[in-house]
Amino acid sequence: MLSTPVSPRVNSARLPDFVGRSVRLVGKVIDINKNEMIVQASDFGKVKVKLSNNSSEVTSSYIEIIGTVLDVDTMIMSVCIDMGEDLGQNILIFS
Repeated sequence: MLSTPVSPRVNSARLPDFVGRSVRLVGKVIDINKNEMIVQASDFGKVKVKLSNNSSEVTSSYIEIIGTVLDVDTMIMSVCIDMGEDLGQNILIFS
């Protein structure tokens, strides 16, 4: 049986628990430049995301990032999934 890598979905408060591991983060793009972006996570914390190649992959306000946690507030993006323009922040709050 093939094993599938697990990437748990996290918010900004959970990043420190996953340093060096792959995670998924859903959030709203607050700021973006050529090399990195700032994303507001579901718990309203801000996460720095280092972009894999360039910012052309990010085309929506709401995104899901799959990447590796670098430190307590920084990720390195591997994949970016566009979630659209009107994904309400209220439905993103994790229990």
